[in-house]
Amino acid sequence: MLFLSHIQKISLILAIFASSAEAANQKPIADAGIDQTVAISTNVTLSGTQSSDLDGKIKTYTWSQTKGTKVSLKNSKMVNSSFIPKKIETLTFKLTVKDNKNAKSSDIVNINVVEAIVQIPEKPIIPPIIKPPITNATDTQPNIETGCQLPQITENGRCISQIFEPKFNDTGITFCSDGAFNVNACNITTYPRQDAEFGRDVVNNDNKDGHAGFSFTKLSATGEKLPVEATSWACIQDNVTGFLWEVKTVQNQNERYSFSNANKLVQEKNNEKLCGVTNWRLPEIHELQSIVDYSVPFPNPAIDLNFFPNSTNQIYWSNTPYAKNLNDAWGIYFDDGRVYEQNKNTQAAIRLVSANVTTKKYVISDNQQEVLDTQTGLIWRRCVEGMKWDGKTCSGSPFYGMFQEVLERASNQARLTGKPWRVPNVKELGRLVDSTQTTISIDSTVFPATQNDQFWSSSSYSMDAFFGWMTHFYYGATYYSYSEDTGAVRLVRN
Repeated sequence: MLFLSHIQKISLILAIFASSAEAANQKPIADAGIDQTVAISTNVTLSGTQSSDLDGKIKTYTWSQTKGTKVSLKNSKMVNSSFIPKKIETLTFKLTVKDNKNAKSSDIVNINVVEAIVQIPEKPIIPPIIKPPITNATDTQPNIETGCQLPQITENGRCISQIFEPKFNDTGITFCSDGAFNVNACNITTYPRQDAEFGRDVVNNDNKDGHAGFSFTKLSATGEKLPVEATSWACIQDNVTGFLWEVKTVQNQNERYSFSNANKLVQEKNNEKLCGVTNWRLPEIHELQSIVDYSVPFPNPAIDLNFFPNSTNQIYWSNTPYAKNLNDAWGIYFDDGRVYEQNKNTQAAIRLVSANVTTKKYVISDNQQEVLDTQTGLIWRRCVEGMKWDGKTCSGSPFYGMFQEVLERASNQARLTGKPWRVPNVKELGRLVDSTQTTISIDSTVFPATQNDQFWSSSSYSMDAFFGWMTHFYYGATYYSYSEDTGAVRLVRN
């Protein structure tokens, strides 16, 4: 039998504790920043400020060059380094960080050196595109074009500047979250750049023809426009999206239908020529979500009752099937705006729409790192935060954070890049859902390597600021979760 002295026992315990603590240490996260395109002979800054260590602190930063003609790196042992390129080529640099427990991680950044950075004038000279547009789009594959510097797009083989008039409703949210309360005064330093600080409900914030950024016109049963003061109307024209909506009466507000029985109401309204049209149908899920007002607190219907009277806070059917289970279809809970799939035998409410069916059309930037949705005018980062475009796909480890952390991440990216990146609101995020996909609910050609996971929006929950809205890109569902939950994030800008 082995006997240990008191000092030996203490030493052994300390050694075991030290070993356990060392094993539990998490590696730091190196972040060398996004790829840059720079002009020859200009000063280039490499920034490692987005690097982090979850359970300690970063002790050292080391920059090294791994590709291209050798340059002279200044401050290569600092968080930020700089150099002046002398040749047109692509240079690659590696950032290695070490924490206070000597754990290390690395990240790379590519610097594309060109002859000059061309500033687009007020009336630009139109250059030929580098690559022809891809035109073999299908119903399940949005049209993709490449070759232009966003927000320019391709038209007749040329890059042109286009002013977008997005036909896309905002959320109605005019308050910001401070993590505990929903407050009307935004510009919260620790919770920056939230839903309420962007969009139509900021620039068109009046209630004359709809709450905040919504704009509606009342129509008679024969289709004539009525004044906003009218006390009786049959339909609502959405002036932002162009959609025409059926308005419920006191008599039919409580009617419920299974998914397969919805055609009964569709046929009835078309035969009736309600509001002068005969193309009434069930709305697609994004169309139905467009009229949700996410500022309305539960249990009231999440819709503007001044224009959609006799609405209920029940489930409403969409016409969008659930690709993972053909016995289900998508619906929206109008008690707060959640989007979930429902069994087609579920008895749910219906609100019909008259609108042309449109197909998403994406334009990919010339460096393949950004994506323009021509229907909304929004520009998206092609890769989720933490991942980078490597020339073929998005690679690296995704960033996961709590509500506050993703807002701060977006704010830092806006500051570092000079582009107004932000976290998308709940409707913008839902816009990315592709309900035709069976493996992941997003177009994986346009947005490759997207995680089968939940993503944060910048929209807080109207009933409780401790919750915020998220979309899960495996299921395609939209729901709220507590603000200390973690999620991925894909940034957007106007």
